[in-house]
Amino acid sequence: MAERGKHNGWLIGYYVLLFGVGAVVVWDGSLQVAETGAATELSIGVLGLILVAALLPIAIAQSSHAANFSKSLARLDRMVVVLESINDRLMISDKAKSIRSRARERDALRRAIRDDMDKGDFDAALAMVTQMSQAYGYHKEAEDYRDEIQTARAAEMETKVTEGITRLDQVLASHEWDKALPLAAKIQRLYPDSPRVKTLNRRIIEAREQHKHDLERKFLEAAQRDDVDVAMELMLELDKYLTESEAEPFRETARGVIGKKRDNLGVQFKLAVSDKEWTRAVRVGEQIIREFPNSKMANEVRSMLDLLRERAAGEQAARTSSSVL
Repeated sequence: MAERGKHNGWLIGYYVLLFGVGAVVVWDGSLQVAETGAATELSIGVLGLILVAALLPIAIAQSSHAANFSKSLARLDRMVVVLESINDRLMISDKAKSIRSRARERDALRRAIRDDMDKGDFDAALAMVTQMSQAYGYHKEAEDYRDEIQTARAAEMETKVTEGITRLDQVLASHEWDKALPLAAKIQRLYPDSPRVKTLNRRIIEAREQHKHDLERKFLEAAQRDDVDVAMELMLELDKYLTESEAEPFRETARGVIGKKRDNLGVQFKLAVSDKEWTRAVRVGEQIIREFPNSKMANEVRSMLDLLRERAAGEQAARTSSSVL
């Protein structure tokens, strides 16, 4: 009887110890739930308490049999070992899951950074690089990405600046000065960090001045070789660029060109009338009136023009009848 009481007392103490261990596990699991949201340890503690409570009546019932008592204790010891092993494995599994989750997030972040770089969205890529450094602690990898992004951004900017300047040069080559300045301003707004865009206004001024000097040279050359028609065209074009003071050295040459042009037209008009080439006479006469409207020659042509047009119409009708026949 005393032996049985001794066994019962030992058994109660053992189960009190198991309940204590289970309570500690439950308490620690509750703290883990509050901190991380993982309920694994709490679940193990609760399961342990349930098992201890379920097995206690069986152990007490068998305590009267000394031979079976030691076996029950051994089974309980093995259960405790198994429960502790399960708890350890579950905790390791949670850590492994956390590691795998971080690895997947980092891979997704890498892909997103690369996609933004491929699309040329460098600001978005830099924002994710900052997240990689600050949120995940991958400082070295983030710096490598940052260098790569800055290099790609600089290369793309240079390409676009080159395209813009090429377009501007085409406008300058066609002498479209009214389009050149707005285009240069647009390029400077889009790529303010490029040193190449800072001299675009000077580029336009120099191109315009060079074109003006080319016109001056060609005008003087045409006048010198008595190429009156070419000289007149160049003079009219040059008039758009020269100020009063700049035009002064060319006035005498221009008067000579104009006089020769007027005289040439007068000769052509007289020859056309003399040869009864009425259509040609009308065309030259209209040119005289258009280019020299206030001259005496123009007044003389005006007095003859209606008659010349009538004869030209008759000449054209005769040609039409002849072709039909």
